[in-house]
Amino acid sequence: MSLEIITALYFIVLFTVLFMGLPVAFGPGGTAVIFAMIFEPRALLAIPSAFYYTPWNSILVTVPLFLFMGSLIRYSGIADMAYDAVYKLIGHIHGGLAVGTVVVCTIFAAVTGITPPATITMGQIAYPSMMKYNYDRKIAIGAIASGGALGALIPPSVPFIFYGLLAKVSIGDLFLAGIVPGLMLASFYMIYIGVRCRLQPELGPALPRDLRFSGREKAQAVVNIWPFAVLIFIVLGVIWGGIATPAEAAAFGATGAVFINLIYGRLTWQVFRSSIATTLKLTGMGFWILIGANIYLNIFNTLGSQDLLTELVLSMPGGATGIMAMMMLIILILGMVMDDWAIIMLCTPLFIPIVDALGVDKLWFGALFIVNIQIAYLTPPSASSCSG
Repeated sequence: MSLEIITALYFIVLFTVLFMGLPVAFGPGGTAVIFAMIFEPRALLAIPSAFYYTPWNSILVTVPLFLFMGSLIRYSGIADMAYDAVYKLIGHIHGGLAVGTVVVCTIFAAVTGITPPATITMGQIAYPSMMKYNYDRKIAIGAIASGGALGALIPPSVPFIFYGLLAKVSIGDLFLAGIVPGLMLASFYMIYIGVRCRLQPELGPALPRDLRFSGREKAQAVVNIWPFAVLIFIVLGVIWGGIATPAEAAAFGATGAVFINLIYGRLTWQVFRSSIATTLKLTGMGFWILIGANIYLNIFNTLGSQDLLTELVLSMPGGATGIMAMMMLIILILGMVMDDWAIIMLCTPLFIPIVDALGVDKLWFGALFIVNIQIAYLTPPSASSCSG
């Protein structure tokens, strides 16, 4: 059987398994094992090393630490104070609660590293508040979903960590690259909400006059968001200041989150247990996906399919621009039905050799990659899960 047919079958089987709803880690890894057993049995020798060496990469220690930091903030209820601040500051303008939701999600994204916590937390805090004051349901859900999706882009971002590991790009540089597009998207969301609610006040009514707050109350509310400012400064400041590596910064951030909860008296056993459980669950999921992706990549290369794929893509018409557009379209389509971590593990090993051959900067490509994933997260049918 020719290599072209084997490669085509490889992708057909892989995506069939994924769309059947089987665990993502078993899709790439299981497909690779089956094809290795049939076409290249000696490639199976790479499987034990993938299980042993993958979790021991030192940069991966950042994943559970960032997740633990974000989980502590989420379960302790400290995020409520941030929403209370924007509620008092801009709730009196049309669409103010929805704009404030995006603001809090942006801040929350800077201390969690992933998308779901901000989406879930704001769904629990902001959605009932907006419904109480007769906000349009679509505006409310859109604000929560779009703001929550920024967790994949605004540093510290776990998707950037996985991309940097697979593409061999500096994690600190990737974090820096995510700030401008992340803040731009947040600003665009807020401008859209503000303008539309100004033109259609019934979509986002202003708070009643009897709920307006004094300047002193607003100032106190702003002071109450200091935990977020401290964590952001600790994590990103020490990285960009050259004081610590991303792994060390993650440890600083997790420790800072513990002390902040102690100061507020919110580090209960229930909060600690829930934070640990969530961290272990998400970390385990991520590591299994990474192991499966490494097995899939090793066997894909051993079969010779990567070289064939790179040569085929580079020969397509349209040049570098057309090839880049095609890769972004693939990411967008996959993002409608797959988790962002899975897309990164699946596509990065395939795309990086092509990006290198095109002479495209991998840092720039990484930022574009994650922006596209963030857009795909908001695109149906994946976005429908945000309203659940």
